[in-house]
Amino acid sequence: MSDSARELALRKDLLLAQCSLYRLKMRGEVEAVRRNLTWSQAGVALASAGPVRNLAFNLAVDGVGRDRVARVLGLARRALAFARVALIAVGLFREATRGTRAGAEADSTRHS
Repeated sequence: MSDSARELALRKDLLLAQCSLYRLKMRGEVEAVRRNLTWSQAGVALASAGPVRNLAFNLAVDGVGRDRVARVLGLARRALAFARVALIAVGLFREATRGTRAGAEADSTRHS
């Protein structure tokens, strides 16, 4: 086996080991949260604790799947872009109607 192939294989093994370690850490954190919280406290803890929120988000992404999360985020991005464009269009329309009203009022005062 060449040096580059051996190096790639070692790097792959290292990445797989890191992935397994992170999964074990997540399981340990979930178990610690499960032991320390009752169901009535869970909502309050999730809303107030940053690390727990991050853990919950990571678990949700892991459970739902990255593709679905990416789709939802893409839809949200498009919806926000559409809302921004709509707000700009409404603002421009309002300015245009104010301009025509102001011009009509100026014309009526000149002719009087």
